[in-house]
Amino acid sequence: MNTISSLFTRENINFSIAIISFILSVYNFAHEKLQNRMKLNITYKNHFIAEHDHKSITISLAFENLVKNPISISRIYLCVDDEKYDFYWIPQFVLRATRQTNGEVTDEINVHSIPLPFTIEGYGVVGGFFFTKAPQSVYDFENANTSLLVYSNKGIKTYPILMNNTSREG
Repeated sequence: MNTISSLFTRENINFSIAIISFILSVYNFAHEKLQNRMKLNITYKNHFIAEHDHKSITISLAFENLVKNPISISRIYLCVDDEKYDFYWIPQFVLRATRQTNGEVTDEINVHSIPLPFTIEGYGVVGGFFFTKAPQSVYDFENANTSLLVYSNKGIKTYPILMNNTSREG
């Protein structure tokens, strides 16, 4: 009984509190680092190559933020084998959709590519078209090793994508 009461001295209690505080602070630091990292899910829908020059590539992508903190994407490269193509930061015209009533256009929607940089809120999604231009004609991505190189405020990360759904420009 005397040995148990000798363990509960002021010094031992303070030391125990210090050890528990240290363990909790290390846990909180590690937990925050894991929650604050860049964790994206990138969904590829399709792409099309311009018929007029076979150099302009428009890709339909969705970026999903899988963590609670916002992520700012500053730059994206399309990597095809050993080549890197920078996505344009200025919105590019992608398509025009019109609605007609009795032969008269009543509504017109112009769709542009997503401008860079952009921010994805916590657990949010940003999707749309992304545009790049190759220096030479590009015809087929199905046999190429393709990926996206994403620069953000959380770091740089490469995401492999399978570009197997080519659409025709209409």
